[in-house]
Amino acid sequence: MKICLATRDSADTVWQEKFDKIEKTDVIVFGYNGLGLISYKKELSGETEYFQDLARLSKTAGAVVISGCDTDTYGVFRHSAVIADKGRLLGVSDSVYSIDDGEFVSGGNLKVYDTSAGKIGICVAEDLYFPQVFESLSLFDADLIVCVFKQENETMNFMFRAGAFVGGLDCVLVAKGYGCVADAKGKVSVSGRDNFVKAEVMPTREYKKISTKKRGYGKSPESAY
Repeated sequence: MKICLATRDSADTVWQEKFDKIEKTDVIVFGYNGLGLISYKKELSGETEYFQDLARLSKTAGAVVISGCDTDTYGVFRHSAVIADKGRLLGVSDSVYSIDDGEFVSGGNLKVYDTSAGKIGICVAEDLYFPQVFESLSLFDADLIVCVFKQENETMNFMFRAGAFVGGLDCVLVAKGYGCVADAKGKVSVSGRDNFVKAEVMPTREYKKISTKKRGYGKSPESAY
């Protein structure tokens, strides 16, 4: 699976001016630079066509295209990610968790999308800080987890690697000016701060045998517990 992480330019800029950088790629991922703020009211009225444009880009590229964005649902703001596949808009995923009080609130449930490149789970913004998100997406049978984040920070990098380990599968991350790929063991295989960070991933799963000691009743030759 060939992956291109577009870390700086908008989706429109890449399509119009730098399309040669993303050709012959299976999965193209933009951070929040990709689409910016999207108003559902304007999308529904036809005033803007961000979702359709992303679907058109995916058709032209013949690939799965994912982009982070902020969505405005009639005054309710959420961190989100849009996914399209070869001309079809597959859906919009919102962040499940929100940290502290702020303008942005949590949204819908986690989802794994069945795409031409395989089953892709989407991790949005601060959801990356919660390992159970990676575990859940893995249990939902994702082949790959794609994380879109706003600004790179040390905690983000640490939790991303931990998430890949917990999920036991390959994960990719795009933040502003930064792209990264971690394998099922939590090891970073590719990272960079170029405009386009490219990687080739062979989706694998890491199964772990886990045991715990539990207290309870048992018998021994001398006594019973």
